[in-house]
Amino acid sequence: MLARTRERALGLSFVCGQRDVVAEGFGVTADAVLLFNILHCEQPVALLRQAAAALHPGGEVLVIHWRYGETPRGPSLDIRPRPEQIVAWASEAGLAPCEDVIELPPWHYGLRFTFRE
Repeated sequence: MLARTRERALGLSFVCGQRDVVAEGFGVTADAVLLFNILHCEQPVALLRQAAAALHPGGEVLVIHWRYGETPRGPSLDIRPRPEQIVAWASEAGLAPCEDVIELPPWHYGLRFTFRE
């Protein structure tokens, strides 16, 4: 996957590597961190904390996840988080939602977070 990402980068300057971000952090700072279909992981609050720590001032953590319910793919409903669960985890990680849930049909929803003030 890393090799394919590098091939498709089309000359862009970026960091592409493998690391345990929960244990080591992202290793970079950014205006935005995108967490796409990953918060059904074992340590979602720790991952959100590391995402928050990687932000420049005024940056945002952007979350996209599978809707709760039947979809053609995605994690088991037993571990699939609902939007309100992600908002609670984000709050525990020091983040606040910027707006209501963003509908991303047909299978996803999105959430935007900033540092809680």
